[in-house]
Amino acid sequence: MDIKAKTLSAHILATSNPAEIITKPGGVARNIAHNLARLGVEATLLTTVGNDINAEIIIEATQKAGVNISHIMRVPAPTGIYLALLNEQGELVTAASDMANLNFLSKEQIKNKTALVKAQDFVVADCNLLPETLDEIASQCAARLIIEPVSVSKCVKLLALLKHYPIFLATPNLDQIEALTGTRNTEVAAQKLHAQGIANIVIHAGKEGAYASNGKTFTPIASAAKTIIDVTGAGDAAMAGLVQGLLQHLPLAEAAKLGQTIAARVIASELSTLE
Repeated sequence: MDIKAKTLSAHILATSNPAEIITKPGGVARNIAHNLARLGVEATLLTTVGNDINAEIIIEATQKAGVNISHIMRVPAPTGIYLALLNEQGELVTAASDMANLNFLSKEQIKNKTALVKAQDFVVADCNLLPETLDEIASQCAARLIIEPVSVSKCVKLLALLKHYPIFLATPNLDQIEALTGTRNTEVAAQKLHAQGIANIVIHAGKEGAYASNGKTFTPIASAAKTIIDVTGAGDAAMAGLVQGLLQHLPLAEAAKLGQTIAARVIASELSTLE
């Protein structure tokens, strides 16, 4: 569940700031599945939720979006929460997340879902998952696996994964490529990540747009944003558009361009997903 506070004026540290506060279903993988379903793509969400009111709201909203929710599992822990503070321009100031619930999505449970995983054209996994869970997913579908690194602190799980499996695609942002490669030079970072086993890379760069690299060509892609109301969910929307493009057999750069178009639609509202 996302709790987003957007200040009504310039944010001031260490004091109470008047803000507009919104609570809505969130989650990286859930947002991606939601957006894909809204784009007409058949999407299934495999995740965990608790036995609380947040879970009820999330399941209802996800099903209403058109996502297959039959593989969402109830576990004995509160549903995950993402808490974000945005400034008056809708840009992220800071955020905190409690995703301990996802620790119940174990390696063994992924083994039990092998038929589901192997039946998909693409599998998108985010780095909120345990390393051993990501490892099991990669063992089943590395050639179709797309990794969303999520954050600077969690993206290092990708490096551990690459020691065992080559990955089809990853979508780090600028801060994450620096954490992963030691440089913010996008072209140099892309080549370093290719050398470690990622076949395709789309670097999300906020206002700069994105950079798509397949190991042979490196393509800058301009942002499609015209209006910024709230940047929450921008990366998830860009991922959904990217996957839709790949399913349409578009070249990587064209698929990433579609992702930028979808992201622009999301950040022009306060909803964080396509509605």
